[in-house]
Amino acid sequence: MQKAERGPLAGLTVIDWTHVLAGPFVGYQLGLLGAEVIRVERADGDDMIRAKAADPALARLGLGEAFITQNAGKRSVALNMRDARSRQAMEALIAKADVLLENFRPGKLAKLGFDPARLIERHPRLVVCSVTGFGQGSDKRAYDHVVQAASGLMAANADAEGRPQRIGFPVVDYAVGQQAAMAVLAALLRRSRAAESCEPRLRGEWMQVSMMGAALTLMAPAFAAPLVSGVDLPRSRSTAFSGNPLPGTFPTGKGYLAIVCNAPDQGEALLRALAQSAATPDEATALAQAAQAGEVERTQQILGAVLSRKPAGEWVGLLNDAGVPVSVVAQPVEAARSISDDWPAVAIELPTRTLQTKVPGIGFQSTEPLTARLRIPPRRGQHTREVLAQAGLDARTIDAMLSEGAASESSLD
Repeated sequence: MQKAERGPLAGLTVIDWTHVLAGPFVGYQLGLLGAEVIRVERADGDDMIRAKAADPALARLGLGEAFITQNAGKRSVALNMRDARSRQAMEALIAKADVLLENFRPGKLAKLGFDPARLIERHPRLVVCSVTGFGQGSDKRAYDHVVQAASGLMAANADAEGRPQRIGFPVVDYAVGQQAAMAVLAALLRRSRAAESCEPRLRGEWMQVSMMGAALTLMAPAFAAPLVSGVDLPRSRSTAFSGNPLPGTFPTGKGYLAIVCNAPDQGEALLRALAQSAATPDEATALAQAAQAGEVERTQQILGAVLSRKPAGEWVGLLNDAGVPVSVVAQPVEAARSISDDWPAVAIELPTRTLQTKVPGIGFQSTEPLTARLRIPPRRGQHTREVLAQAGLDARTIDAMLSEGAASESSLD
């Protein structure tokens, strides 16, 4: 991927008033595309993912690994919103911004004095994007695990015995982050088209994105049959969505192997490859009969026995040559390293060493450059002085705010 001097969103300013995972991920994606992203944090404490780190040196700096992977490129200002000067600074920053991101509980932003409905009336160019758990009409507390349960995702991912299973990473947090980034881009495009056509823009736009809604957008195949036809087809992660008994995930002589054979010719290719390489004649016959009869348990029992005779890597070569969709089950870090050459790099100065690391890229490529060089992930309040000055506060006021706890700052020293 080419590095851009100016990404496609260059010149746009995003106020990232979010915390934990879903909200910061939205700002990170916009920043990767060139937007100037200002992260707004509390003056008196770190976001949870800042302090949570496997490396103690990173934890002491408030640069947890999960924080690093979605906050590079941003600046950080740390404010106490109970102080009138901080609220004044925030108003000034919003007045100059193109986008305001927030993921507070519904109504919390209004209580802080920043009602989204008021903001878009006052600032006709502003796009406000609110990320919630269950929508603006619900104050139900939401976490990824809770929404996985409420959305049916855990039931759709049930094991062979029907026990609901959580996806092993915060998939809903990142799904809603993707949805929110798309919502922001849609609103910015509408704004741009209004400007091009010289239509009067009387107010900004408030985009409202929920974790529940984002989860359900991922799951249409899981509820399509009962929703459309009234037929509830039993599904679990132990069987293929197509209903074909051959696909699955199997232990091999070394490692695990994922096989997909949804098309008839793929299933035939798999059976031929197994018969030629590892299955006995009796096993090949029994496997073909069980698959033809749709006997999932029997089919997968025979498959497991045959596949256990060779390591996963060897099976990948054999089955790829046969035209069967297949992959070794990789660890997440292995998969990330396989493509990270295209990702941005940052260097973080620690007390005893320099940490050189890649951070996730935008996830797609273009014939035009996309991502510019990124700043290192910021310490909390690392840019407080410069951002407050940008908001129009004079040096004496900024010094007073810092000394009185209305704002805070830190550096990498």
